[in-house]
Order: sequence, then structure tokens, then C-alpha cells
Amino acid sequence: KQWYQRRVAITAGLQTDLCLEYCGILTEALKLRLMSFEDQITELNQHMAYLYEAMKDFGKAASNLSAIPLENSQKNYSKAFTTQMYLKIAHLYLEGRDSNQAEIFINRASLLITSTTEPDLQVKYKLCYAKLLDFRKKFLEAARRYQELSLEPRLSLAEQNELLRHSILCAIIAPAGVHRSRLLSSLIKDERSPIIHGMLRNTQLGHLITLQQVTLFEKELDEHQREKLANGMTILEAAVMEHNLLAISNIYKSIKIDNLAQLLRVPALQAETVVGKMIAEQRICGSIDQIDEIITFEVKTQPWDEHINVVCNKVNHVIDLLNQFEPEFLKERLQHYGC
Repeated sequence: KQWYQRRVAITAGLQTDLCLEYCGILTEALKLRLMSFEDQITELNQHMAYLYEAMKDFGKAASNLSAIPLENSQKNYSKAFTTQMYLKIAHLYLEGRDSNQAEIFINRASLLITSTTEPDLQVKYKLCYAKLLDFRKKFLEAARRYQELSLEPRLSLAEQNELLRHSILCAIIAPAGVHRSRLLSSLIKDERSPIIHGMLRNTQLGHLITLQQVTLFEKELDEHQREKLANGMTILEAAVMEHNLLAISNIYKSIKIDNLAQLLRVPALQAETVVGKMIAEQRICGSIDQIDEIITFEVKTQPWDEHINVVCNKVNHVIDLLNQFEPEFLKERLQHYGC
């Protein structure tokens, strides 16, 4: 142990590159006696991860932390510490844009998070999971998670506003449809939303989005949100095309496929394919007459029972929030009304 302490003391005066190389050599040497130097190897891996993270080499930082034997260790690490390490590794992989590796450690953390009572860990887990959904292009679900986290009182105001921004970005580029429209309505009612790009209001109101608005808005997206899809369009271009198609369906009762393609600024075959896909997924109501090349849109009316169900779900959500943040007030009100 004294030999180790003397060697570690040398790293204090080394430059970062030399320190990383020296720590790597020292770690390999100690691995020959892993049973005796497990704590020291863990300490070295954590130190190298810290240095790599400072250099923004997130992949190597995560790799060093994942080398720590959290599950097969002689030392009985607490579930809270193990969960914290898994989430840290997942966070680093997400920062390095490696969602596949991040998902592995988020899944490991999910097995332990239910037995952890630390609120901060719960928040970190939710944040990592929301980011994973974002990277996996599950933008609608990611937007919901970001919106929920933006109301988390343990986070700072700046962090809440940043999460709200992510929620709005994901909601706008999510596939057009009823669920997205409901989420956009919820976001536009949030008094903090004016700090975000004005495209939110245009999207929520069902206005046609112009090419100029797309160009301005694209600058606000993260790198993984600007990727191109298999059809050659970016994620934003595909989302805007579906949104504009939904807006057109509210304006026209029927339209020629060629005319629709001109409005969407895409080839006629692509316009027809997208319409067919959205009809099949029940995101719009209509039919395609391929002989006459006409698309007919239908107005979808919601049954009365569905309206009641929506209101009941919103009431339940409000009660859950009151129970979480104002339990005494909720208890007093329920007793007042004899519930």
C-alpha cells in the first residue's frame, strides 16, 4: 500500500497526457494482484475517468468507469453507489453519443433504482432515460419525460428551463398526430414557454411551416436530431412534412396528389407514401383514390366518452401533482369535501 501511495503521489505533478499514461501503466501492474489492490484500481479508474471527462473524451471516461467490477467485487458496494456509477457511465456514453452502450447501463440501473430511496438518484435516472429516448428518436415519449422533469423542484431554474426547451424541441420534431397535438397544447399553456422559439405556437395552431422557419429552427436542434433518415430527409424535414400534411387535411376536403406534393415540396410518390403511412397509423383520417390520384380527407370526431376520459386523466394528473408537492393541502381539501 505504501508503494502504491508513493507512485500515486507522482501523478500530482504530471501533465494530463502523462498522468493518464502513467495511471494506465500503474493500473495494469496492479491488476496482477487484483485481489489485494481492488480499491486502488477503482480509485485509479475513477481518476482517469475524471481526466478524460475534463478533456471531453466521454467514451474513454465511460470505459474507465465501466472497468470497475461493481457486480463481481470483493467489496460489497451499496445499491445506491452501484446505481450512481451505472448512471454516471450511461451519462458519459450519452455525452459521447453512444446510445447503445448507454442503454446497457441504464437497464442495469433500472434493476436497482426501485430499491433506492435517494431522490437525487431517481431524478438522474429519469434524466438519463429521457435522453436515451431522445437519442433513440422516440421524440414524443422523450418530450413527455423532459416536460415532467422540467417541473422537478430539486433542479435549478436554469436546469428546468433547459429541460423544457428539450421537451419543446422533441415535441416539434415528433411524428404528427393527436398525441403530439395534445402535448403541444400542454406546452403552449406553460407560462415558461415564451422563452423558447416561436415555432411552438405555429406548430400548435396547425399553421403551415415554411422553409425559412425550418432553416431557423434547425439551428436549435442537437446534432443527433439533425441526422438524415433512410429517405434522405432530415428528422426535422420529415416531421415538418407530416405536420404540414396534417394542416392541409384540416383545410382541404380533397386534393390531387400532384397538388399536395407541390404544397409539401416533395415528389408525388413520396407524398402519397406519407399519406398512406399516416392513414394506416390512424394519425389522419382519409382515403387514397389511386386511379383518379385524389386524396380525400375525413374529419375525425371524438366520441363524448373520449372527451370525458381526457378530462378525468387531467384531473388525476393534477391530484398526483398535489399529492407530490402539497400533500397537506390535498389532505385538507379531501377531508373538507368528505372524500
